[in-house]
Amino acid sequence: MDTNAVDLRTTLAAQAANRSVSVSVPSQEYFDLDQFQRVQKALLGQLGCPACTSGFDIRYGIQRRFIVDANLGVQATGLAQDQFSP
Repeated sequence: MDTNAVDLRTTLAAQAANRSVSVSVPSQEYFDLDQFQRVQKALLGQLGCPACTSGFDIRYGIQRRFIVDANLGVQATGLAQDQFSP
C-alpha cells in the first residue's frame, strides 16, 4: 500500500465532526422564511462564505425558554403559540 495514500473514510469522518455548527434560533425567526434567511446569511458570513455552507454541518434548533414566577407558574417565552398543542 502507498504510504502517501489517504483513507478518505477517516478524513471525511474527521472533517464532518470538526465542521459541525449548532444554532439556536427564536421560534419567531425560525418560522418566518424572510427572517430565517437573514439569520442564515449572517451565519454563513461568519463561517466564511455568505453564499454557501462551505461543507459545514449546520444544525438549527428552536430556542425553548421558560420563566418561572414567584408562585411557581411556568410560562413559555419565545415559542410559537401552537408549539405546545397536542
